Parts: sequence; C-alpha cells; structure tokens
Amino acid sequence: MIRQDDYGLAIRLSRTSISVGHAVISRSGDLGLKAKRILIIDDDHSVLEPIGEILKLEGYIVDKAETGKEAIEKSYLNDYNLAIIDYRLPDMEGTRLLTGMRETTPRMVKIILTGFPSAANRAEAERGHADAFILKPIKIVDLLKIVKEFLAKQELPTDKVEPEVIKRPRSEFTVVAIGASAGGPKALGRVFSNLPGNLQAPVVVSQHMPKGFSKILARQLAVIAKLDLKEAESGDVLRVGQVLLTPGGFNMEIRKGGVVRIEKAEQIPAPSIDMMMNSVAELYGSKTVGVLLTGMLTDGVQGMKAIKNQGGITIVQDEESSVVFGMPKAALEAGAADIVANIDDVPSQILTALEKINRRKARSTLINCPECQ
Repeated sequence: MIRQDDYGLAIRLSRTSISVGHAVISRSGDLGLKAKRILIIDDDHSVLEPIGEILKLEGYIVDKAETGKEAIEKSYLNDYNLAIIDYRLPDMEGTRLLTGMRETTPRMVKIILTGFPSAANRAEAERGHADAFILKPIKIVDLLKIVKEFLAKQELPTDKVEPEVIKRPRSEFTVVAIGASAGGPKALGRVFSNLPGNLQAPVVVSQHMPKGFSKILARQLAVIAKLDLKEAESGDVLRVGQVLLTPGGFNMEIRKGGVVRIEKAEQIPAPSIDMMMNSVAELYGSKTVGVLLTGMLTDGVQGMKAIKNQGGITIVQDEESSVVFGMPKAALEAGAADIVANIDDVPSQILTALEKINRRKARSTLINCPECQ
C-alpha cells in the first residue's frame, strides 16, 4: 500500500513503520553496516551534488552514479545500505534499475525520487520493491530525516553484512573466453556461425583491433551468429547465451557478479587478451573455457595459463588453420593448452569442454550431498 502525505511523499507500507512529520515510512527486514554507505543515482547535478555533500557532512560514505549501468556496477563492487534513485535516468528508468539492483543488494533501502507523479509510476515503483517514492522538489532536510529514520531502524550486528546475504556465488555458470589477433575476424566467424543458439554459457571475446573497427566486426558477426552478440559496454552483466566483444582500443575485465568493466588501453596490442582471461579465471575458476585463436606475439598466453591453473579447460587453434601461428604456438610451448583443434572443430571442442565441466559440477554436487548417497 502507498500513502501520500503533506510533503508529497508517497511511501510503500509494510511491517515496520517510521514517522517523519506527517509521513509514514515503512521498511521490512534490516541491513546494517557500521560505516553506512549510500549510493545516489541521478544525472541532474543540481540534485546529485547538494544531496551528496549534505550526506557526507552527516558522516555517511557517499558514492554517486549518473546512469543505471554505472549504478549496477557500483552495487556489485560495494555494499550499500541505501540508494536514492532518480525515476528517469539517461539509460533506463529507475524502476528498471530497482530490479537489477535487487539481485546484488536485496536488503538495501531503495528510495525513488521523481518529478513525474502519477498513480501508475507509484504502482510501478511498488512492484519494483521501492521502499519510498518521493516527489520532487523536496527539501534536503526532509530527505535527510527520511534517510536517518530508515538507517536508524537497521540493526548493526557486524562491521559488514555477511557476504552470502548480498553477493552472488563465485561462479554460477561456465564462461567461455576467446582471444584472437591476426586472422581473427574470419576465425571468429567460423566459430560463431557454428555455435548453437542455446549455448549454456556467456562468451567474452577480445580481438586485437583499433578503436572503431570492433563495431563493424560486431555487426558482421551478429548477422551470422546464432547467439546474441554485441560490442561490450561498461556495466553490462554476463548472461547465458550472449557474446560480448571488447571494443577496439580498449580493455575489458569482468568484475564481481559478472559485471563488465571497459577501460581505455594503454598497451599495444589492444584489447588485452591476458587481462580479460585473467579476470575471468579469477572469478569463475575451473568453470572457464579459454580459447586462443590465430594471431601474432604472445598475448593470451598468461591468461590461458591462469585458466588452466584454476582447473579450467583451454583450447588453441592449430597451425594448419591459423593465419599466424604465434599466440597458439606460444600457449602450447608454455604448457597452457589442453586441446589443439582445427578452426572448424573449435566450436565442437567448446561444447565438449562445457559438457565436461558440467559433469564435473554434477559429481561435485553429489559428493557434497549426504542425502544423495
């Protein structure tokens, strides 16, 4: 239920009530960090900056985001007690953001600010589990009261919320990481034209190329691929059945929760295959399939070693089908390759590797299940 008060505050009501002036604010559950951290999400600096500064003066740790993707990324990297979210953001509506953030911080207080009051908007916010729906303009002192009341009702048993409450498992699915250089676009075309559309894994790709050219490659590959394929952006989240291609001239890392981080490359060649594979190996460990295709020099060798050392499976393209047998050969010589395959066999080898990892996961589950014995 939502109640409208004299301040223009529309509040979702549930079990625990908090009084602020004529407003009644509700919050079910509790969350506690002794160092309380707040995330403000608004692209309007006239709102973002004053609220942030006031909250800092009150002793809160304050982070800011101007887009939904930036907010989701920060919510994976930090544990927030409370978020203040603008209803309309440049890349998504705040209510859509609520759904995305609920996966990473399910017990965080979420306050929606809006200059677009309507019963439909309030109902949508309620469906997204917003804890408060506040109409602009609002006096900062009133907003501060609301924030303090919500946080005062949160129990603070430990310095940090237990990780299992708000964090995803280390590796909820298997990830395929592919690196390529000279001759790579054609090789990638052979791979993605033969991988099935129901592939039960996300795929990340780093192909050496200058800035701008990767957009063209992504469009070309998307035409022939049975999987959803796009150029990666910061804030993207890995999902099964999707291929993310690193932008040319940039590096891609996968952070906690499968969140993509894109940064301008300082090294040549770029994107860095090693950087991408190392980040995937660190997060997904033995549930990683590494694939190194045709190319010059040695980029990708360290990443393949990291995947292999974590218990993942590594595949390199053979000399016969490689335009340049540089990176695959270097991986072989470094002991970082489990399988050597012709480019036309790489898709089937990826599927076989995924099946092997899934069987391994199933055996592990059985071993750790006394009731199953």
